[in-house]
Amino acid sequence: MYTVEKVKALAKIRTPESFGTLLEIFRSDENIDVRREAVSSIGRHNDSTRIYDFLREEAFSRDNPMELIYQMFRTCLYRSKDDERFSRLRDEMITFWDNEIISKMNEYYNFRQQKEKQRPANKITSPLLLIGDNTETLKTLPSNSIQLIFTSPPYYNAREYSDYSSYAVYLSKMAGTFYACNRVLEDGRFIIVNVSPVITRRPGREFESIRYPIHYDLHRVLTQTGYYFVDEILWVKPEPSVPDRVSGYRQTRKPLSYKPNCITESLMVYRKECAFLLDRNMKAYDDYDRHDDEPIDTTNCWHIAPKYDKNHPAVFPEELCRKVLRYYSFEGDAVLDPFAGSGTFGRAARKMGRIPVLCEINEDYANIIESESGGYYDVRGRSSKKRSQQITIWE
Repeated sequence: MYTVEKVKALAKIRTPESFGTLLEIFRSDENIDVRREAVSSIGRHNDSTRIYDFLREEAFSRDNPMELIYQMFRTCLYRSKDDERFSRLRDEMITFWDNEIISKMNEYYNFRQQKEKQRPANKITSPLLLIGDNTETLKTLPSNSIQLIFTSPPYYNAREYSDYSSYAVYLSKMAGTFYACNRVLEDGRFIIVNVSPVITRRPGREFESIRYPIHYDLHRVLTQTGYYFVDEILWVKPEPSVPDRVSGYRQTRKPLSYKPNCITESLMVYRKECAFLLDRNMKAYDDYDRHDDEPIDTTNCWHIAPKYDKNHPAVFPEELCRKVLRYYSFEGDAVLDPFAGSGTFGRAARKMGRIPVLCEINEDYANIIESESGGYYDVRGRSSKKRSQQITIWE
C-alpha cells in the first residue's frame, strides 16, 4: 500500500527499477493523490526518453482525470526548455485539451521565463476628483497607477440617476467603464463590485415587472474586460432595513406568491488578469506594519447596516468601505471609485491613509464631494472652467 510520502521517497531513488515501480503505481493504484504524485515523480527522473514515452502514451487519454493531465503538462513545461520533444508535446496538449487551466499554466510558465522585471506601477501622489464620463476621464490617468478599485455601478433604471434605453445598453456602458478601469489598475490587483439584482417598476398593473440578475451578467462583462473571479462576499443587512416583499404571501399563504425579503448584496471580487501569483504584488510591501490587534472577518458574510443620505439615494456605508480598504489595499495605495456618487469611499480612503481617486459624471454630486472635502481633491473636469486642466491623455 503506497502513500504520497512513500512515492516521494521513491522518487529520490532515480534508477530504472524505481521508474518501473512508479509506472506500476500510476497504472494500478486507485488513490488519485498517490497517482498524481507518481506522475510528478516520473517527471523528475533522469531518463528523458522513458518520460517522453510515458507522456506520449498517457497525456491524451480521456480516461485519465484532468488532475493527472495537469501534472503531465507541468512536466512538459519544465522539460521543454531543454528538449524539443517536450516542446512539441506541450503544444499538442494545449491544442488537444483546449483547457483553461492548461492555458493558464502555460501563460504563467512563459512569464517566469522572461528576463524583464514586472512593470512598476506609476505612482499617483495626490487625491483626484475626475468630473465627467469615466470612460473619458480615466484616460487622464497613467496605466498601472491604481492599486484597488471599489465601486457600486448605477442600478439599471432603478434610481433617478440611472436611466438607460435598454438592459443591453446598460451592460455595454458597464463594459466600457470596466475596460477603462483595467488599463489604470495595476497588474494583479483587485476590483470589487458591489451589486445586487434589481427589479424595474411595472409600466402598468396589467404588465409584469422584470427582475434583472445584474451580478450574473456583470460577471460575464468583467471576465470579458480583463479580470478573473476570486470571491463573492455577501453584505447582509438587517431585515427591517429592506423593502418588505413577503407581505403578500403573509396575507394569502398561497403558493407562487412567495417573494423573500432581500437582505444581501454581493461584493464581487475580481483580480486583474496577469501571469504571476499574488505574492509578487505583496512583496512590494515587505516592510508594511501588520495590524495584528484588529478583528478579522472570517466568513464571506459581512453584517452591516445600510446608510441613508439626503444627497444621494444609494450610498455606501463607510464601514463597508473600511473593510474593503483594509483587506485589499495598503496605506499609501491609490484607490479608485469610478462611480463615486456622494464620495463615501473617498472619505473612508482618506481616513485610512489611502489616496482616493473619484470619478463622477453628475456635477451636483461632484460639487458635494468637492465642497465637503474642503479643497482636498485636485479637481479635473467640467464643474469649473477656471479649474479645468489641460492634462495628458494616456492611451
